[in-house]
Amino acid sequence: MGIAVGTIGPIVVAGALVGIRDSIASADVALLLVLVIILAGVTGGWRAGALGAVVATLSFDFFHTKPYLSLKIDSRDDIVTALLLLLVGISVGLLAGRARGARAAARTATGEIERIHRVAELAARGVVGEDVLFTAQRELRDLLDLESCRFEASPGLPPLATIERNGAITGSPVRHFARGELELPRDGAELPVLARGQRIGRFVLEPRQGVGVSIERRLVAIAIADQVGAALTAPTGLRSNHA
Repeated sequence: MGIAVGTIGPIVVAGALVGIRDSIASADVALLLVLVIILAGVTGGWRAGALGAVVATLSFDFFHTKPYLSLKIDSRDDIVTALLLLLVGISVGLLAGRARGARAAARTATGEIERIHRVAELAARGVVGEDVLFTAQRELRDLLDLESCRFEASPGLPPLATIERNGAITGSPVRHFARGELELPRDGAELPVLARGQRIGRFVLEPRQGVGVSIERRLVAIAIADQVGAALTAPTGLRSNHA
């Protein structure tokens, strides 16, 4: 949507103003186009904002500077206006895009905290281990965008690449990246579950290919695993596991 606004919006607005260009100042046209650039940045991020600035400048040149319907500019004042439109448009588009990114990051952080809280709340209420495990598996699957997630408590299981306490991934000789973020190993990875410093099991994570997982999300996953470890070693959790 943002790319569409940045690409089509300036052309539509500049074209719509052709009928009154003799009665509207070039600076006013430029200001209206800046509004379109802001909308593109807010909707689609900084790339859409920057694209909107370029398209707006070309549209202004094409429709509102003499000779009309040409990318040539005869008037020095129009050249200055076009350059200012480009510079201001790019700056405003980038700022709008960054503001959008900041809001998205804040929503993501809030969602990740809520995931930890949901598992922790079950553990604090003394909910039996199987229910905590089910909730944790669901939260991990959504958090890390996994194909599947399961808990294994049996010792001597085949080793897998491991998400360490600091969020690093060890034991995987091949690394793949998607959009600048490290993918989980395609053969799967394990997320150890610890209680009082002792390993009591692991979550086996089977990832989707082409999906990167930021270190922040890996650290949230570790926090969820810690809540599970605390729940499983509580008296109610132990009774549920032995049942």
